[in-house]
Amino acid sequence: MEFLGKPFAGKPLQKIHAEALDDCLEVKAAVAYATHGTNEILIFEDCFKRNKKLTFYGRADGTCPIDLRILSWFLKRQSPNAVCRLVPHWLHAKVIWWVGKGAYIGSANLTDRAWFKNYEAGIYLTEEELEHAGLILELDKFFEGLATQSYELTQEEYEKQERLARNREALLKKLSELENAYEEDHWKLSDRSSQISDDVRNSNEKRIAKFKAEWNRTLQKIRDVGARVALDESRPGWINKEVPEGVQGDQFLHAYYYQQVRPMSERDAYERDHNKNKKNPEAALKAALQWWKDTVLHEQEQEANMIYQDAPRLEDLFARGKIGALSEAEWVEGLSMVHAFGDHANKVPNNDLGLGKDPGGAVKTETLARLLFNQSSLTSRFTAPEVFDYVIWGSGDVAERIWTASYLDDYKIRHIGPNIYGEIVGWARPSLYPPRNTRTSKALRALGYDVQIAV
Repeated sequence: MEFLGKPFAGKPLQKIHAEALDDCLEVKAAVAYATHGTNEILIFEDCFKRNKKLTFYGRADGTCPIDLRILSWFLKRQSPNAVCRLVPHWLHAKVIWWVGKGAYIGSANLTDRAWFKNYEAGIYLTEEELEHAGLILELDKFFEGLATQSYELTQEEYEKQERLARNREALLKKLSELENAYEEDHWKLSDRSSQISDDVRNSNEKRIAKFKAEWNRTLQKIRDVGARVALDESRPGWINKEVPEGVQGDQFLHAYYYQQVRPMSERDAYERDHNKNKKNPEAALKAALQWWKDTVLHEQEQEANMIYQDAPRLEDLFARGKIGALSEAEWVEGLSMVHAFGDHANKVPNNDLGLGKDPGGAVKTETLARLLFNQSSLTSRFTAPEVFDYVIWGSGDVAERIWTASYLDDYKIRHIGPNIYGEIVGWARPSLYPPRNTRTSKALRALGYDVQIAV
C-alpha cells in the first residue's frame, strides 16, 4: 500500500499508472471530472496504444464535467476497447483500477491541476493487497453498480453536450438557469434523486429510460463497427466505397454471425465467443475485419444481393413522404426484405395466418405483411403505414419512437416490435441509423461487446 499525495508523498500518480499498465488485464476508471490539457488524455491514449481495454465512467450534468475533446476522443476511436459511460449527477468517485495489478482510490480527478498541481491525497493498493482485504469483489460490485446507473456515450449525446457547451459560453451570466433547463429536458438527467436511496419512481418512465439508454449505446457500437468496416483496409474488393456505412456494417455482422459464429455446434455459440473475446473485443474485431476483407463475391452472394438490390429498394420504399402512399404490393415487397420480419413471420402459427400445413417461409412472410397492411393500432388511432412513418421519420429520439410504437396501445401494431422497427429504420435511413435486430446484437456479443440480445 502506498500513500499518494501532495506535498509530495509516495510515487506520482502518473508513475503508478505507467507501471501498472504494462501487466494489467484491463483498466476501469470512475472519475467525476476530466479536462483536456497537457496530460489528462495520456491515460486514455496509453491504454489504447497498449491494446488494453478501457472502461471510463465520467459524470454527466448541465456543467459538462467531461471535456468535449475527451468525449470526442472516445467516439473517434470507434473501438470496443475504448468505452465511455456517463453517470448522471451523483458520481463523485476518483477510482482507477488496473485490473490484475492494483487500484488507486483518492481525491484526484483527471485534470492537469489534480495530477500535477493540487493538494490531493489517495492510496494505491496492489492486487494482492486488494485480494487480501476482500476488496476485489467490492470493486467489482462498485463498477457493476455504475454500469447499471450509467449510459454509454453516443454521437447524439455528444452533440447534445456540444450544443450545451456553446450555449454555456455564450450565456455565462445565466449559467445556473441554463444548467437547470438542460437537465430538466434531458431524458436521463431530469431525475435528481440519488440512485442509492430507496425512492420509488414511475415504473413506465424507468422502462423508457432504460430502453433508450440501451438502444442508443448499442446503436453507437453498430455505427462504430460500420465506420471501421467501410475503411479501405477493411472493405472487401466487391463492395463499393459509396455503399452507406450502416449497410456495410450490417452485412459484415450478418456474414460474421452466420458464417463464423452460428455454424458452431453450441446453440448459443455467441455466448461462448463472448466469454472468449470480452477481455479484448478490439482484437476479436480486428480478426473479424481481416476475415471480411479477404472474402470474395461468389462466397457472399446473399450479402451482395442485400447491399446492391434490397437495401437501395428498401431505402426508396420507406423514404420520407412515401410510406402513406405505398400500394399493398409495395408494402409486402418491403416487409418481405426485412430479416427480422421474416424471422417473426415464420414463428407465427399457421392457423393465425389462415394457412394450412407447411406453407413455406416466403408464403408466411407475405401473408403476414398483407394482413398488417390493413391493420390499425390497438386503439385504432393509426394505420400500420402511419405508425411506420412516425417511427422512421418522426421528430425526437428514434429510440423513444421505437419504444412508443412497440408498447403504447395508441401506436402498437400486432406482430411488430423493436427488432423489426430497428431494422426498418436502418434500411430507410442507413447513413444515420444503422439497421439493428437480434442477429446484429448476437454478432456484437460474439465479438466481445457488452450488449443485450433482447430489449
